[in-house]
Amino acid sequence: MPLKKEELDTFECIRKKREVRSYRSESIRDDIIIKILEAGRLAGSAMNKQPWHFILVKDGKRLKDLGALCYTGSFIADANCAIVVLSDSKNPYRQFDSARAIQNMMLAACNEGVGSGITTGIDREKVKKMLKIPQAWEIEAVIALGYPDRGPMGKKNRKPLREITSLEEFGKPLLH
Repeated sequence: MPLKKEELDTFECIRKKREVRSYRSESIRDDIIIKILEAGRLAGSAMNKQPWHFILVKDGKRLKDLGALCYTGSFIADANCAIVVLSDSKNPYRQFDSARAIQNMMLAACNEGVGSGITTGIDREKVKKMLKIPQAWEIEAVIALGYPDRGPMGKKNRKPLREITSLEEFGKPLLH
């Protein structure tokens, strides 16, 4: 089935997705937020344990308080909403599985024209208290969501593929 005109294919989302830390005040429709959360829910996980829980934060004051508790994420205060990603502390694969869910959500946001930025520099104990998170759950990250306040960004600054890949053994060039 062909993609709708406004939808991007997966590789285009990967190619175009950038970290966004400055947002317009425009609200994100609830159906788009649900789609983003659904993308996280559908992520693969080791032994299908799905060791995550997502807290959607939409209240403006709570976003400001959350942003103040994120050392590297003050931009959360100005986002339209944020998703606090939790993981089951008993699951040995929780960080890897949570990262898979986070990437799914950020790519789904990009597909909808919604910008996202992530932070892991969090005062976890204070955020746990603020959001009434049980001790058995770990905070992995906070994802800020909102419509970017700037237009499309330029090319990503990434190392060339030939510098980060090898064929068969380390150091043997994949590409000449």
